[in-house]
Amino acid sequence: MAGSDGVIERLEQSFNGLDDKVREAINRYDAGVHNVRAWKYALAPVMFAICEGFDTIRDGLDKLVKLVRTAVEHHMPVVSLIVQSFNWLESVKDPVNGLSHKEKNIAQQWEGEASAAYQTRVTEQNNAINAYAVRAEGVSKWLMDIAKYNIEYMTELAKMATSFLGALATAAVEAATVIGIPFAVSDLAGAIGNFVTQSLDNLVGIAKRYADALSRVRDLKSIMTGPEFPDGKWPQAIAG
Repeated sequence: MAGSDGVIERLEQSFNGLDDKVREAINRYDAGVHNVRAWKYALAPVMFAICEGFDTIRDGLDKLVKLVRTAVEHHMPVVSLIVQSFNWLESVKDPVNGLSHKEKNIAQQWEGEASAAYQTRVTEQNNAINAYAVRAEGVSKWLMDIAKYNIEYMTELAKMATSFLGALATAAVEAATVIGIPFAVSDLAGAIGNFVTQSLDNLVGIAKRYADALSRVRDLKSIMTGPEFPDGKWPQAIAG
């Protein structure tokens, strides 16, 4: 498994240039509107259809801007979550796996109640350690799922921004002639309407999986519950 640096690098790759792509998309949209206005009298017979197309483009652009703004605002908490996920793996889960007491032949050293008490305590604490290790594994998976879905979300959002900018560049409404403007706007609106819908569907799917993972937060609360932990506490070798 890659360390936290590798996972964070994947996240940063999705963020890199995201703001620039959005700004360029906005600038291209504005330039296209400016070009249409320059030909507004010649385009009067088809202006209604052109305006409808621009409404579709603007709606998609607004959605993209809001999604990117939200993602940027939550960038650092996601990075922190990834770091803490690996801290849990390295500081809690992995060390606890080697704590079980090794069985020893104490029959020749202790007899009677002392031997029985020792064996009972060793068994209880080994059971607790094993139960804790299993649950720590579950918590580790939970933390990594949260990080994974955040990265999937950002990757999909970056694809959406790249596709949006690519569609604007291909249509080149800002440079179209009076004859080409209606066709360029129509093609652009159709393309953006399709991939924005698909991208949003993908983002919603990722968000649902993320929400499902968050709902498993009870795994964190139940780590010290069960018969291995009497009264929610670690089984003590000595009670006093």
